[in-house]
Amino acid sequence: MYPLPANEAERLGVLRDLDIIGTATQSHFDAVCQTACAMFGLPIALVSMVEEDHQWFKAKCGLSVDRTSREVAFCTYAILSDAVLVVEDATHDERFAQNPLVTGAPHIRFYAGAPLVLEPGIRVGTLCVIDTVPRRFPEKQRRRLADLAEIVVSQLRLHRTEGQLRQSEAKFRLLAENTTDMIVWSAIDTTRRYVSPASSPLLGYAPDELVGTRPLDFVHPDDVAAYGRVLGDLRDGRVRQAVSRQRYRRKDGSWVWVEATFSLTHDAKGGQADGYVASVRDITERKEAERRIEHLARHDPLTDLPNRTLFRERFLQEIALTKRYGTPFALLCLDLDRFKAVNDTLGHPAGDALLQAVAARIKAVVRTEDTVARMGGDEFVVIETGSGQPDSGRALAERLIDAMRPPIHIDGETVSVGVSIGIALAPQDGTDPDALYKAADLSLYRAKADGRNTFRFATQ
Repeated sequence: MYPLPANEAERLGVLRDLDIIGTATQSHFDAVCQTACAMFGLPIALVSMVEEDHQWFKAKCGLSVDRTSREVAFCTYAILSDAVLVVEDATHDERFAQNPLVTGAPHIRFYAGAPLVLEPGIRVGTLCVIDTVPRRFPEKQRRRLADLAEIVVSQLRLHRTEGQLRQSEAKFRLLAENTTDMIVWSAIDTTRRYVSPASSPLLGYAPDELVGTRPLDFVHPDDVAAYGRVLGDLRDGRVRQAVSRQRYRRKDGSWVWVEATFSLTHDAKGGQADGYVASVRDITERKEAERRIEHLARHDPLTDLPNRTLFRERFLQEIALTKRYGTPFALLCLDLDRFKAVNDTLGHPAGDALLQAVAARIKAVVRTEDTVARMGGDEFVVIETGSGQPDSGRALAERLIDAMRPPIHIDGETVSVGVSIGIALAPQDGTDPDALYKAADLSLYRAKADGRNTFRFATQ
């Protein structure tokens, strides 16, 4: 039985991972063998990979066979240490005297093999030179053979690195080309160098159409500033990772909300930032859901008018403008007349339908810049911006009362309601929000007490 290195299992594992057995001829390995033959004046040179039960020649010069049994291979002994193995006359060496490669073709008499040390202690094969006559091999030649072996090792390491890179690239492409996210690799100046196929369903562009472009050229004008700051932070190394949300222009001109997650990449040699990888996904549905949630939080679910929260925000904005610039406005509090009778007679669904009809009529007689809000029940408020004169407030109140006069048809029933209105004017009636609202509300109750379907001013 031939001798085995102590770490044989590990050695074979590295050899398999090297993935070189059975590969095609490569000129740089053949050139080393030719150089060895010329340098030492020998007829045979081999780059041998020692496998589990045989040796296979990655490159050869002066020999016609591609492999031999490991049982008879001289290289089996050469991989036992890091030193060059020299057999000056095989017929005088008891390990090889009866070897069929010595007693028969190719009639080996001289052998020198430098192990190929891929990692410390891991010898995957040899660079060996062979002659059919005995000869000496002095220390200087042994060093030269070891130097040539190091060249072979460098090529093997390069081969392994290239294989690992190919595997990494294959895995990356498998992930990138089968994920719904658009994967982008960009240079540090944000120029896109790689774009995955997900760009087609996301943006309508084929990957090749986006390579060479820059993302800021596709971003909604309202989002350019914020997005530019994120890219600037990455470019200048202030952050290594970032997330941004913005609208991208699709090829058909429409806009899509996306979320981009960035990771900075670095040059392998100098460690300098050389670009970034971004994963870009469609978040249109999420943004729409967020918009709906935000809308529901600030709007009445029945009439879709602003609710108390949004009314309060706009009311305080108008107060602030009045205090700073003297901008006038009118606040109208509305309460329906005879609503309770309709609700009690026809039921709550009819009451809801009535409130929706009333809301539509109110919106129809105010301007788009005015605010109409439902405060709850049958109570509504209107902020008429830029109007602080009684005549304007009176005209709007009269339009609102007239809008309620026509009967409203609900599920085959005809109902009629009126509206009572209280009006406060800013800044005449004050600029304290609570006091101003209370003034309009008290005026509303005076209108109801005075016969309903009418209006009263706080100053009255």
